[in-house]
Amino acid sequence: MQQKSKVVLVAIILLSIFLVIYLSYSLFMKPEQTEYQSRTILGTISLPQAEISGNMSVDETIQNRRSVRSFSATSLTLNDVSQLLWAAQGITDSERNFRATPSAGHVYPMEVYLVTGDGSVQGLEAGIYHYNPFNHTLEKIVEGDQRYNLSQAAHQQQWVNDAPISLVITGNYQKMIDKYPNETLSMRFVHMEAGHIGENIYLEAVSRGLGTVAIGSFYDDQMINILKLPSNETPLYIYPVGYQSS
Repeated sequence: MQQKSKVVLVAIILLSIFLVIYLSYSLFMKPEQTEYQSRTILGTISLPQAEISGNMSVDETIQNRRSVRSFSATSLTLNDVSQLLWAAQGITDSERNFRATPSAGHVYPMEVYLVTGDGSVQGLEAGIYHYNPFNHTLEKIVEGDQRYNLSQAAHQQQWVNDAPISLVITGNYQKMIDKYPNETLSMRFVHMEAGHIGENIYLEAVSRGLGTVAIGSFYDDQMINILKLPSNETPLYIYPVGYQSS
């Protein structure tokens, strides 16, 4: 009986140690996530009007499309940014609010953010911006160069830090579920739409002599905190964009 009591006591001690370690990890090691209910806009920048004709055909951009992971420090222009964002989510029919990429049920649950550094874009301060497709503007939501932080959130992928800019795509699943209550179907529609946007970014980048790569590997909690995403948005993609280094 005494031996059995000792075994029980040892088991209790070991269980207590395990609980202490688990609670310590939960409290101190897990990245803290702040919940943001809405965006705080620090300023608004108007973008140049999007151009609907270029020097490269769609066939050529498809032929030349490659994933690029090595970027030079050459800055982009505001026109480059304007065209990339327009290709991602720009309004192409103002009467019906159709956008550059298709959306199931005309829901458009996606948002696009621009992350830029010091001197990355001519005439644009470093920071994080939300793209407003309805008036083709950038809404500044975070000050300063956040590219290193973004690269750390993306599992330390160096090209995210090296690229002059990154475009981040987020999705609002609930917005699609409100239209299509079948959750599996709605999630599929959101993910398909993210792919549509990504391919447009690829092709627009190629048409302007730029390169990009689709990144889906990152820590969600860190992404949410860096971009101060509203609680109903989920990060889905990072697209670093810039001139390929020689």
